[in-house]
Amino acid sequence: MPLYILILAFCFFLFLLLKKIGNKELILIAGIFFVGYLLSNFRLFPFSWFPGALLLALPPESEVIRYEEDVPEEGKAMLKDCFGEDSVLLEGVRKEQHYFDECDRVNVTIHYMEWTLSYKNGDGQDCAFVFDNRDGEFNKESIEDDMERYFSHMTEEFYRMNFWDKRVAGISGLREDESTLYFQKYPSVVSRDVPEFQTMFDQMQRYSLAESMDFTHLQYREVFKKFPYSLHLVLYVDYESDKGQKRAEQRQETERKVRQITEELISYTGHSLNAVVNVTMMDEKGCADAFNIAVVEGEYFRDTEDGKGYNIALYESFFGSLD
Repeated sequence: MPLYILILAFCFFLFLLLKKIGNKELILIAGIFFVGYLLSNFRLFPFSWFPGALLLALPPESEVIRYEEDVPEEGKAMLKDCFGEDSVLLEGVRKEQHYFDECDRVNVTIHYMEWTLSYKNGDGQDCAFVFDNRDGEFNKESIEDDMERYFSHMTEEFYRMNFWDKRVAGISGLREDESTLYFQKYPSVVSRDVPEFQTMFDQMQRYSLAESMDFTHLQYREVFKKFPYSLHLVLYVDYESDKGQKRAEQRQETERKVRQITEELISYTGHSLNAVVNVTMMDEKGCADAFNIAVVEGEYFRDTEDGKGYNIALYESFFGSLD
């Protein structure tokens, strides 16, 4: 009996066996091997091509990661301090996250826990702080990181709804999809080559939001007095004309409206605002002009050293003199 008939018979019975077992991945591999043998036998393709096809057919490896730690006791105590004694931490809920790691070519499944803490804010409204342990190391510090992101998100939404949406939309030529507003903690990673920056870095490494945060009495007009954060507005505006005079008029009107928004923010925060507004005027070639407005403790600030002076002034407004 010719050898190829024996090979075909073997492949056929192997296929039936795998089908009975129900292993689809091995069936696919066996099928590729079978087709490869037939095509090479009829000299349509060299059989040496098919090991590569077999490798491609192999499913990527899978990795399962489990994070099942409970909220640490010191974390629960911190949450009570920040969200009030009447806050309620609900039972953790098991969750899953799936993604493909392109670097290691591995399908990753993370099993983690998610918690919801319910509390009432200063206006008596029901609110919820949601956090989880999917990032790995789970302790008081990681919960505080989630709390800081929650605080920033809520503050951004407040100022976006009450100032950004109502005022910025009136700027002619505004690129709404590219423009944004965000609330940012004072940067804790700065150049260590400058003595002042080293002191600022060390201070921010020691700073803890949880030590001065009370979500039940949070007032957004006071966030710049109580926390080392600043508000950032980034605007991209298209010139609507290629005429020099028309452009000058549009830029002047854009700056007028931006200053009007800034003045409203300064007034609302009781002259405690810390903010930076960056405006880029665009044309068909890209950036055509730009200007910025900086405010520290409600006062306009002119920085001539690429942000260094502003960062130092912002630091000193909260932590005191660097001298």
